[in-house]
Amino acid sequence: MKEYEIVATFLNACAGDAYPQRSFEEAELNDPADYIRAKHGRDFDKFTRETLPDGRILYAWRGAVTWLYEFTEL
Repeated sequence: MKEYEIVATFLNACAGDAYPQRSFEEAELNDPADYIRAKHGRDFDKFTRETLPDGRILYAWRGAVTWLYEFTEL
């Protein structure tokens, strides 16, 4: 298991990008995908996965409502 810092960002198109809701959490995970599956279950397939140049893992679901999850290994 690896330990991650997780930054979850929620953006609602009605409120605009000016008012994102963010939460921070640390968790031990075998795979960050398991965390997304636990939170979003049947909608997991709507997320894209990207590994950023600095090593962070980004899961994103963009639409009228946008969910962003950044995983940084500690």
